[in-house]
Amino acid sequence: MWNLYHAELQKTVGNRWVVGFLLWIFPVGALGVFLFLGLMALAMENFAQNMFTDPPLWTDSVIAVWGFPTNTLVQMLLLGLTAVTFAGEYQWGTWKNIIPRHRRPALIGVKFLTLGTLVVFSFVLMSIIVGLGFAVLTRIADVPYGPALSAAVLRQFAGDYALNAALAFITVLITAVYAAFAAMLMRSMVGGIVVGLGFVIIEPVTAFLFMPLAAWLEWDWLLHIVRFTPTYNVNNISSWVRFDTPTNLSHFFFEMRNLIPPVDSMAFSLTVLAVWLVVGIGLILVLFQRQDITG
Repeated sequence: MWNLYHAELQKTVGNRWVVGFLLWIFPVGALGVFLFLGLMALAMENFAQNMFTDPPLWTDSVIAVWGFPTNTLVQMLLLGLTAVTFAGEYQWGTWKNIIPRHRRPALIGVKFLTLGTLVVFSFVLMSIIVGLGFAVLTRIADVPYGPALSAAVLRQFAGDYALNAALAFITVLITAVYAAFAAMLMRSMVGGIVVGLGFVIIEPVTAFLFMPLAAWLEWDWLLHIVRFTPTYNVNNISSWVRFDTPTNLSHFFFEMRNLIPPVDSMAFSLTVLAVWLVVGIGLILVLFQRQDITG
């Protein structure tokens, strides 16, 4: 398995232009932004007043980076990387006559693992750059950059950081499932991107429309279906991590129907996302096992 992962990692990273524009752009872009802000801080006398209306917290600055992988615009770039990773094998003919059928599940699993770890590494690097960048800016501007280091602060930060990174990892893989399934079904990079983007946009919109529709038609069961969508559960986990409370995304519509709004735990949402991930990858494995890739 390690040999497969290492080979897949080298092959993916070796596609420098694609990975550079679709993945490394995030840490490199963050570095460019802070270099520019650093020059502004040195050149402007009133930089501190204009830049820092409130003293920043390094904990919030670093953890905020993990909101990027759940952003639709960022997901578009990651969809492109997924489509190239999966559909490229067909268009470049690298799978023909070289993959025994019994090795296919391992190969698909390694592809998802490689993609997920590369994305996580990219945003870990970006979070380090953001944390250090704000440290330099606050030092130049002579403003505080808390909280002060302590065992309690580091323990709380490590837990929140790990949860946000795990959520981003799961979200990226679910997004990748959409693009990978389409790319492998259509054997086309463009098809994978277009269909994957459709899922990324339609799924949250559909979930949002379900709620007023359920209240209007008095279909209470439709309100509960929303609780099993990826968007709802990503928002629920984020709410638990940031505010220690469940999301109130659908509470208004439950109250319209005189129903008690659900209080879904973080464990519930993690379980739902895990099921989405397992089922999605399982469908891809079934498709790949039945495909003739020698033609």
